[in-house]
Amino acid sequence: MSELRSRIDAYIEKCRDVRRLSPHTIIAYENDLYQFDARLPALGPITRDLVRERLIAIAQDARLAPPSIRRKIASIRAFLRATNEELALETFGNWRLKLKSPKRLPKAIARQELATLLENSRPDIDGGNDLENPTHLCLALMASTGLRVSELCAVRICDVRTATGEIKVNGKGARERIVMIANSRVRQNVAVHVANLEKADHGPSAALFYNRRGRPMTPQCLRLRLHSLARKSRLNRITPHMLRHTAATLLLEGGVDIRFVQRLLGHASIATTQIYTHVSDAALRNALERADVMRALV
Repeated sequence: MSELRSRIDAYIEKCRDVRRLSPHTIIAYENDLYQFDARLPALGPITRDLVRERLIAIAQDARLAPPSIRRKIASIRAFLRATNEELALETFGNWRLKLKSPKRLPKAIARQELATLLENSRPDIDGGNDLENPTHLCLALMASTGLRVSELCAVRICDVRTATGEIKVNGKGARERIVMIANSRVRQNVAVHVANLEKADHGPSAALFYNRRGRPMTPQCLRLRLHSLARKSRLNRITPHMLRHTAATLLLEGGVDIRFVQRLLGHASIATTQIYTHVSDAALRNALERADVMRALV
């Protein structure tokens, strides 16, 4: 094993165990850094010019989408800063790759489509709650609070405060936050769900949601359920993250201060949240064009 590979492995281990980055981020770091290692000479020192040559090759790779290129470069930069600060400074100090990346607005779900999705996901039992099929409650929670699917699947019973409708969430970068459930019906359904779990002898540290086999719900399981539900509802492909986008968009359209939306979503920077204002502006323009109050006057 090369010296660089050993440093990469140590860095990945630190990201996993100390920084507690998400499994998705860890996998991305591993792929990016292992590919970086494989394309460098097996012998000899790693110099600024070698690193820059590799970064330029990544930027010019026609097979990679702009977001992937940016992620790979960011992964390498973060690794060098953590393991060889001098080389990182030499490489990136006064040098920037010019990358053109088209702005992609987050895709939200239309209100009517969301209503159809939630209606078709309701459990077929009296009382509106099913421990083995909590799809409706999961979707309602993500659409109303903006929870990431990974965050939702990591929630435990002890993280839920049914009296106040609050959920303690461990988000990206091990940042803890409190998510508030504003909708009274969703809040009540969560309380009923927790009560049913407790009746079934689930302890405080148990997961909040389970699949049909009685195992904790996973992001992939919920993602597949959502895809299947969208097909049955004759809707275009819908992903769990689109529910997060939808929550942010609806909140901003409803007049909620962007700083509150940032806090709810767990964004480290308000710049990340500001992209949703473009979606809200587009919705405002469509509404004004439909109304067109001057139509009969000019």
